[in-house]
Amino acid sequence: MKKRIGLISLLVAVSGLIIIFSGIQFGLLKNPIWYIVLAGFEAGTIGGLADWFAVSALFREIPIPYIRKHTNIIVKNRQKLTLGVVDLVANKWLSPETIKEKISGLTIAENILQTILEPQNKNRAIDFLRDILNRFADNLDKPELAAILQKILKDQIGGIDLATPLGHWLENTIKKGEHYPLWEMILDTAHRTINDNSTRYAISGIVNKAARDYAEQGILKKFLVWAAETTGALDEQVVINKIVAAMNEFIYEAKNNPNHSVRQHFDNSILNFAQNLIKGDTNSHNIVNNLKKKIVENTEGQQIIQDILSKFKTTVKDELKSNNTNFMSLLTKYLTEFLLELQKDKPNQQKIDNWLKENIIQLVTKYHVEIGNMVKSSLERLKDFELVSQIEEKVGDDLQYIRLNGAVVGGFAGIVIAILKLIFTSKII
Repeated sequence: MKKRIGLISLLVAVSGLIIIFSGIQFGLLKNPIWYIVLAGFEAGTIGGLADWFAVSALFREIPIPYIRKHTNIIVKNRQKLTLGVVDLVANKWLSPETIKEKISGLTIAENILQTILEPQNKNRAIDFLRDILNRFADNLDKPELAAILQKILKDQIGGIDLATPLGHWLENTIKKGEHYPLWEMILDTAHRTINDNSTRYAISGIVNKAARDYAEQGILKKFLVWAAETTGALDEQVVINKIVAAMNEFIYEAKNNPNHSVRQHFDNSILNFAQNLIKGDTNSHNIVNNLKKKIVENTEGQQIIQDILSKFKTTVKDELKSNNTNFMSLLTKYLTEFLLELQKDKPNQQKIDNWLKENIIQLVTKYHVEIGNMVKSSLERLKDFELVSQIEEKVGDDLQYIRLNGAVVGGFAGIVIAILKLIFTSKII
């Protein structure tokens, strides 16, 4: 209805003009008042037509000779209109001073906190953090990171005294017998190794070599070896069994006796080394420092670090798969606690506000020209008919009232003029 109100008002004026004029011409309307009404409809028609032309000329070309060049105003003045809009938006409505004044009155941090603490927004914040951590985890096993960590490890460990703490640890371990499980593991491994067929084969080779070497020392010794093998006095399997049995017996005694001489001798050697480390013995410290240096600078050290990072990456990625993992539950808890604490901390909110405002104002000042460029590029992308359609869509209804007003005001003016003519001249026409 609003889009046709201008047309309806013009049709009413034209219809009234035709009806009243016809009535007067055919003698149906003889009272002088009808001449005043006719003048009103006549002026209303003129006003309606004039405003129809004015409104239509804004949006489209009117095919009337000579006059047509002054129609289609928006399209023909598009460049000027664009520059005017850009200037209005960038330098008036959104000038740096206006934005600064508006921002200065905002409580940005408080509003952000209130928004984030809403359940749906907090979940989005958690998802955002998880996405960042996932991206970070994707690069955990990169060789470059392993090289950096190896360098950091080298720099940090290089100045740390590991010898003295190692000495205290070794001393306590030996005195408390905490190393006994290590002895049991070593001796169990030795037992399995001694009774393995490959070990018996190796012993057989040693026995044969020893017999051959002995025989090579002279004719008599060669004869004795030959005689022993021939008579069965030198049975290889018997010798191997004896050796294996003796070694098993030794292992059994050492395993079940913490005070075994071999174990005691080894423990005392370690204990002595530990005490030298505690006392600051130069040679003992050099052994640890050289070992530390070789471990850190070893070319395989970077690969070890990278393997550790790969496993760590897998663990992190698993923990980031959903919000129900231990890590994500802990992250959610800490984030919520942090936001709630910050919500109560007005001084820190003010600091955040000041920092945000300063940076926003700097960005607006630095990139203010982009506001105008954005508006300009948006307008320039529109085709002529799109620009006209958008403007007409926004203001077209209001312009219809201009046409209505033209008809009404014109009609009223026509009636007033007709009355004045009647008063002063006693004539309407």
